[in-house]
Amino acid sequence: MIKIVFFAPYPEMIPIIKQVFEDRPDKDELEYEIIQDFFNNPIDFINADVAIARGFTAHTMQSKGIVCAELKVSGYDVLAAIQKCIKNRSHRRIGLVGAFNMVYGAEQASIIYPDIEILTYPLVDETRLEEYVLKAAQDGCTALIGGYTTTLIAGKHGIPCVMIETGRDSVNNAIAEARQVAEISIREKTRSNEIANIMNYSFQGIISADSRGVIAYANTHCHTLLRDINTSLIGLWIKDIFPDIPVSEVVENGKKILNELHFYKNHPFLINCVPFEGDRKNAGCVLTFQNTRQIQYQEGKIRQRMHSANHAARYSFSDILYSSRIMKTIVQDAENFSYVDSNVLICGATGTGKELFAQSIHNSSSRKNNPFVTVNCSALSDTMLEAELFGYVGGAFSGASKSGRMGYFELAHTGTIFLDEVGDISPRLQGRLLRVLQEKEVMRVGSDNVIPVDVRIIAATNKNLRRAVAAGEFRQDLLYRLDVLELDLPMLKDRDSDVGMLMHHFIDFENERHGSGLKNFTKQAGLALASYTWPGNVRELRNFCERICILCKSDTAGINDVKRALPDIENASARRFGGASADAPAAVNAEGSSIYRSFESDRVPGAYAVSAEGKTSGNALPGYAADNVSVGASWQLPAGGARRAAEAAAYAYSGTSASAGTGNDAALRGSAEPEDTYGSAFNIPRIEGYDERTEIIKALSLYRNNRKKAAEHLGMHPSTLWRKMKKYGLS
Repeated sequence: MIKIVFFAPYPEMIPIIKQVFEDRPDKDELEYEIIQDFFNNPIDFINADVAIARGFTAHTMQSKGIVCAELKVSGYDVLAAIQKCIKNRSHRRIGLVGAFNMVYGAEQASIIYPDIEILTYPLVDETRLEEYVLKAAQDGCTALIGGYTTTLIAGKHGIPCVMIETGRDSVNNAIAEARQVAEISIREKTRSNEIANIMNYSFQGIISADSRGVIAYANTHCHTLLRDINTSLIGLWIKDIFPDIPVSEVVENGKKILNELHFYKNHPFLINCVPFEGDRKNAGCVLTFQNTRQIQYQEGKIRQRMHSANHAARYSFSDILYSSRIMKTIVQDAENFSYVDSNVLICGATGTGKELFAQSIHNSSSRKNNPFVTVNCSALSDTMLEAELFGYVGGAFSGASKSGRMGYFELAHTGTIFLDEVGDISPRLQGRLLRVLQEKEVMRVGSDNVIPVDVRIIAATNKNLRRAVAAGEFRQDLLYRLDVLELDLPMLKDRDSDVGMLMHHFIDFENERHGSGLKNFTKQAGLALASYTWPGNVRELRNFCERICILCKSDTAGINDVKRALPDIENASARRFGGASADAPAAVNAEGSSIYRSFESDRVPGAYAVSAEGKTSGNALPGYAADNVSVGASWQLPAGGARRAAEAAAYAYSGTSASAGTGNDAALRGSAEPEDTYGSAFNIPRIEGYDERTEIIKALSLYRNNRKKAAEHLGMHPSTLWRKMKKYGLS
């Protein structure tokens, strides 16, 4: 809806205007108001999209910038007035007195009326109208023609005068023009408001100034940055705020000031000042400025937002599963390391969980909400690793991005960078890395600008770096910088009872993931697995569990299933037993203890995390058979000393027996192994009188029937807890 205010030039025209509005096909889209125009009419507070006026009123509106469509006086309207003037009385000289836009050029009508002299008195100041009326009379004009006000003044002095009337066509044309003008004005206002909003919501101060450097516009953020200036900035000189900016050189010579540091009352600002571009020279300039502290803060937020999704640590210490003493000590040390900001070196063979510990240390530190950036130092060439670690500027080398790129150290700013396989870094890069550790700053490839970084370094290696130092392959000073705190992760074969517990955990997880139903191993399969040393550590164990769950189609896996899922086991068994097959009976040492490690201790939370969603219970699974080993069952050597290990492989299993897996993870997490053990090779904890149904009821009561929290308390997956609740009639 377009709102129009129509200033009727004379009273008799009001009904004509109304009729034209009502006759227009777009009348439903127009809202109008008609105001009687008069001498010196106030027009400053028009509440409309556009106004329509004639003569002096139209001229005044245009001069004040009011959106206006002019009700034009046509040549036909002037001729009609002249004809009316001479109709009743013969006049030799007629004067046309009125607004410039009404009477200018009307003397050309003398061509049509050669016997009459027509004089025009155009003016722009309505207050001088009476002066011109009297002048026309003094010039011998016996009659006057003009607008409504002219006829009133002439009548006051007894001078004959005819009013110029406007026809319907002119009114209709004025309304059509007003609509077009209003639509253009509305679009311009919308655009101006959008630009103003952009300027005002900018986090930069934006100032425009004229050719002298006088401020003509300043957005609202200027007052936020220049807080002690309480008055409007408009009218001030730029040099009053930033005296060192050469405004004259910018305006007159086209100099551009980009990213220069200037001060306002000891507050640092980053300044840009450029001239207006266009056809007009020396038109003025635009100045933008930002608080440098805000820039630094935003830089940190940008780094965090851009790379938080790709550079985040997923695991924490609660994801580490273990039951052995050695792992308990290592986890405690790692937790202590997380409370400080010193660099950490994690040593361990492939598959022992080096990155898991690195992520856990980060997520338990004060940097946990900041980036965790992982770099595999052995996966890239020397040149590419340098560019990835330290970044590069555009054109630094062949194939480099034109815009350059931040390096991993910059991306890890305020967070942690994990340098995996750090022992594979070349001696040249070792020198650059040492400088970062010493100076806390990086320099991009191809640049001489120094960039400060705040990064904690956790490095990992499967090499003996001290031997590498002795062989001249690794810098000793770099080792000292990296090795402030050290974690040595053991091989899986050295982690006592963790193998069986982890196997139960992984098989339970894979059963849920793949819908398999593996529950038991035959005695021969169990003996073969118990004798295997797992050179690939936890990674190899998990891969085996996934394969066996996929390949085995029954609930009991035999020796052939194990060989298919773990082809190396036969060769390993043959080497261990001097050529015997995997079915060989267990050997017994001089003291009568089995040389096999236990297939699994009682289900105690322990040793290695897969992921949060893979945390499942190690509760005893039903299905004991005399010649079968239930998955996760305890292999215990009876008290009484020496027996053949084959006879000792009694895998007693029931839902509530002392040898069954307990699932009481929360109670046993990190606890030391009990004193009641069977033989030096086993160290199996025993839990007497465990009632799984009672423990589930306690956990649900403790967490107000929140199954997710109860499952976490019991150390099992929520879906596992749900199945057990249905089993015990608790659903």
